[in-house]
Amino acid sequence: MTRLTRILPLMMLLPAVSGCAAAIGAGAAIAADEVAEQEGGNLF
Repeated sequence: MTRLTRILPLMMLLPAVSGCAAAIGAGAAIAADEVAEQEGGNLF
């Protein structure tokens, strides 16, 4: 295998991984807000 055939799939995978990380972060923020509301506070 050449270097290009190893690097190209990794470059194509990078946007998918970064998009997934953003979605996980948003989900964590929503969950934290839900917990804060249940505890009587308000996160946002």
